[in-house]
Amino acid sequence: MSTTAISKILPADSRQTNSKYPAWDHVIPLPTDSLMWSTGGATIENFIVLGDAWAQVVTRYTPESATVLDIGCGCGRTARVLVNNRWITRYIGFDVVPESIAWCNNFIKPAWHGSAEFHCFDLYSSEYNAKGSIQARDLRFPAADRSVDVIFAASLFTHLLEPDALHYMQEVGRVLSDRGRAILSIHNDPALGTRFSGTETRIDIASDYFAELGRNAGLREAERINDLGGQQVFIFAR
Repeated sequence: MSTTAISKILPADSRQTNSKYPAWDHVIPLPTDSLMWSTGGATIENFIVLGDAWAQVVTRYTPESATVLDIGCGCGRTARVLVNNRWITRYIGFDVVPESIAWCNNFIKPAWHGSAEFHCFDLYSSEYNAKGSIQARDLRFPAADRSVDVIFAASLFTHLLEPDALHYMQEVGRVLSDRGRAILSIHNDPALGTRFSGTETRIDIASDYFAELGRNAGLREAERINDLGGQQVFIFAR
């Protein structure tokens, strides 16, 4: 387990803030180094910069009175930046790491201006939850059909095996509203001669294949961002 993304997390981290910075009144604190690391933030700078970048992209596509779904929310890297976005009336985040979800419920949910909910699912992942009891391909997202106006997954498909990625894209297609946008990132350098390669540590998907997965889920590609934090981002719509 020492090489996995969760190897540095301690149970108490869900109640702790970062030791390098105090917790200030009316300000969401920073999570522990271990929780940031499990979310891909090798440094505080990286955590803050990418959280801000993703929040800006999400805000660009957020309509008024929006429901937002954050797939693989971690310890709230983007949620903490969107907390005062008044166009978001409901925020739903989920993840497989219980300490990350507990941290969001302890430190982000109380600060949210509207409705925020964070869910932990015991999904199996060799990288993030090796003892998980649920297969990702069996998960039903915590949202009704066509009820979500902005769906985003920042470096989530970069850790899903192919059957799980296909299922998650179908779920995106199920819950995305008629006015909605889905903002999904991938690594797009699969092994030579393949469209999909890697392990849950890092998955690469050919760009044309990812667009095809979207079409198979009833979505169309509305825009493509070729580099956001070293990943390619697809914006899908109905």
